[in-house]
Amino acid sequence: MNFADSIFLWLAVLFIPLTAGFLWWTWRLKQAAARRFVRARLFAQLTVGVSHPRQILKRVLMGLGLVLALFAMARPRWGYHEQETVSSGLDILVCIDVSRSMLADDTKPNRLTRAKLAAYDLMAVARTERLGVVAFAGDAFLQCPLTLDDEAFRQSVESLDTDIIPNQGTAVGSALREAMHAFDKESQGSRAIVIISDGEDQETGASEVAEQAARDGIRIFTLGVGTTTGTILRTPDPYGNPVFVKDENGDAVKSRLEEGLLRKVADVGGGFYLPLQGRPTLKVMYDRGLAPLPRSRQKSGAQREWIERFQWSLGLAILLLAIEVVLPERSFRRSQGPVEGPGRGLAAREPQLTQK
Repeated sequence: MNFADSIFLWLAVLFIPLTAGFLWWTWRLKQAAARRFVRARLFAQLTVGVSHPRQILKRVLMGLGLVLALFAMARPRWGYHEQETVSSGLDILVCIDVSRSMLADDTKPNRLTRAKLAAYDLMAVARTERLGVVAFAGDAFLQCPLTLDDEAFRQSVESLDTDIIPNQGTAVGSALREAMHAFDKESQGSRAIVIISDGEDQETGASEVAEQAARDGIRIFTLGVGTTTGTILRTPDPYGNPVFVKDENGDAVKSRLEEGLLRKVADVGGGFYLPLQGRPTLKVMYDRGLAPLPRSRQKSGAQREWIERFQWSLGLAILLLAIEVVLPERSFRRSQGPVEGPGRGLAAREPQLTQK
């Protein structure tokens, strides 16, 4: 057995003593309130037939029902069946620029964070495609091989930062070469490369590599992150304070989005360029560029699908709460005679006067 949302299981465990204490406290509070507003000699008469065991039972039923409801929300699962995983035959490698210029905050919160969000947006729209990640700055390396595992892709993107590649700079050509090598040789579907960068390339030859990729049947799409006006680069010092990045002359470095190279690489690679402007950008790129590419459905292995069993605990919780609602606190015993009120009791004890 396992749980899809184990946080609710821990809440259920924590809820048991809290529920017991709360129900006991409310019961005592109810008794104290009744005794405060009703005279002591009338309290016993007003509570005739009230069953204390039933009051306790109602509270136990309520507590168990709430705990079982939380247990159901944890989504217990046991038993599974193997489900064949089928991909659409489209392989996409996302090349993300991790150079220091991606720390510029002309796109909030900064360019690198925005590039990561764009990768997540692509994962959301490309549900049946295999995705991989290439990180690049002055060099490039494969961060995540092609996979259908969304969590593996997400974790690989999340771990990206500007310190994972010591050789700084922006080498789009190196990113393209690394992505081309990462594709499976036996892949029968379409292949595409998506580059997310500010375009400040410091290496020549990117367009030539794009031409080679196009000859190999690989489409290239580029996304520009940042603004053309740019901003002064700042980076945190060891104490977390922002300081300006300076060049060899001691001048502050200004970084801006360079769209020229990104447009050229996309044109040569048979794709197109888009400035990154939120989630609709990825939807447009996928619908116009990636979705129309030819596909060949192919098996990618088997995936274990767990069977949800929350229905049992949820049904039992509803049953217990329903019983708690309809169960009365008073017992239906036959009355042993009229209950004498104060006045009636006095009248019964008064001597009867007889008229002579």
